[in-house]
Amino acid sequence: MTRIFGALILIVVLAVPAVFGPSWVLALLAAIVVPVCMFELFRAALSPSARALGWVSMAASVPFMYFAYRADAASCFFILGVASVALMIGSLFLFEKGLATAKDLVYSIAGLIYPMALIGFWVLLRVGVDGRFWMIFGLVCVFGADSGAYYVGKNLGRHRLAPRLSPKKTWEGFAGGICAAVLLGYAVYRIYDAVTSTWHVDPLTGTYPLWLLAVLAASIGVLDLAGDLTASLFKRDLQIKDMGNLIPGHGGMLDRLDGIIPVGCLLYCILLVAMR
Repeated sequence: MTRIFGALILIVVLAVPAVFGPSWVLALLAAIVVPVCMFELFRAALSPSARALGWVSMAASVPFMYFAYRADAASCFFILGVASVALMIGSLFLFEKGLATAKDLVYSIAGLIYPMALIGFWVLLRVGVDGRFWMIFGLVCVFGADSGAYYVGKNLGRHRLAPRLSPKKTWEGFAGGICAAVLLGYAVYRIYDAVTSTWHVDPLTGTYPLWLLAVLAASIGVLDLAGDLTASLFKRDLQIKDMGNLIPGHGGMLDRLDGIIPVGCLLYCILLVAMR
């Protein structure tokens, strides 16, 4: 029950406004959620005496999301560059004082990419062509990949996929997740196109071949797993069970968004190339 309640909180507070609201709502939510994810990562990974580096990275996330909302990639790179240099200089000062290590510098810069920049791709995707559809498509495919992998793996799983990172994941479950993502992705395309065309509300402006939808959905299934295992890698290395306890039954914000985080980058980059 606690886990269901936690999922409902996420849906009502984050998913519904982000999907059905205007694009600036997603940017605003990202500017709130990303620092939370970064805080969870830095709290677990940085030395207590080097937490100032984490605050520098977290501060950079707000203007980064603003420029992502403006689809201003050059300014996003500017923010990344300035923050990285500030972290380098700050870590040198802290190291001389015996307050930081090279690991602290690496983690603080890594946080600019994971989760900040990768979540920023969701904002770029949302403000692009057919952004609302692609956001729904991505989220539904992630849900399909998670659900398919869980149920197929639970009932048919025999061969472990990543024993050290996640002993319960199996190759059978992975295949089930890919199939579920492809099927749900196709269903979302048909339903979204039919509904928006009938009601003349935010209809699709582009034409997307079925092979592209299938490739994207299958790729989302792969990247969803990669995101999940990446979070497991952090937790195994840091020897913690969860990144946080913000969401009842789910752990921290980073624990809940792990599979979603890299998917926006995948969709944005593939669509950028395929639609040229």
